[in-house]
Amino acid sequence: MEKDLKKNLSKSFAERVLRNSNVDLSVLKKYKSYAKVFAEIHNGIAVLSDLTANWSYTYFGAIAEKLHVPSNEKKLEINSIWEDFLLERVYPDDLVVKHALELQFLDLVKNVDVEDRFHYQANSILRVEGKDGQTILMSHQIFYLDTGCREFPQLALCCYSIMPETERSVNIRNYIFNQISGTVYPLYEGGLKTSLSRREKEILNCIKAGMISKSIAVKLGLSINTVNRHRQNILQKLRVRNSHEAVSVFNRLFQEENEAI
Repeated sequence: MEKDLKKNLSKSFAERVLRNSNVDLSVLKKYKSYAKVFAEIHNGIAVLSDLTANWSYTYFGAIAEKLHVPSNEKKLEINSIWEDFLLERVYPDDLVVKHALELQFLDLVKNVDVEDRFHYQANSILRVEGKDGQTILMSHQIFYLDTGCREFPQLALCCYSIMPETERSVNIRNYIFNQISGTVYPLYEGGLKTSLSRREKEILNCIKAGMISKSIAVKLGLSINTVNRHRQNILQKLRVRNSHEAVSVFNRLFQEENEAI
């Protein structure tokens, strides 16, 4: 399911696949400097994603050592808007929730007045696999940045920092926050289960039963190309690498629903 969520997010930026950026270089330079300073001050990780170019700039603080990131690699440029080097370490359940929250966040800011869009942030708490298999609790914040252009969104900033052990008891872990009014928008609980379409759930159950694409196509009355397209969508939404992982995540998140099918 997490890859499906990721795909929905990517769809919002689908037409922005060129390396050339639409962001003014002086604006990009300003935010790159901010991202670098955040990583240094918070000893965390900052990822500045240029959504118009499908490109990201990543900056590391001292937390890099706990995540097996080479200490001499203080900056990475990624040909993607997804920081997979880090996201692949996040617990699958937390990653699904993170993407669901970001979909809700993007939908919210797209529907507020333009001058208010940049007053919001989305916060989530993630369990991340660190060095020697230890679990690290990290805070993740995402902001859309004002580039002075009518095109939106152009730049997104993701900030990761380590959290104290006492925060494990926090009740509200995933929410959107208006920095001016103080209003909190909790994660819409239905977002997780509605991210996968009914057809995608049907196909996942067929995959779980060991069926190949050709057999699934016959059973559901679809073309093989359509089935394969759904399979790719599922991997992206659930943010997994293969069908085996997709079924595993699906089973955990939809256990009750699966048992009823």
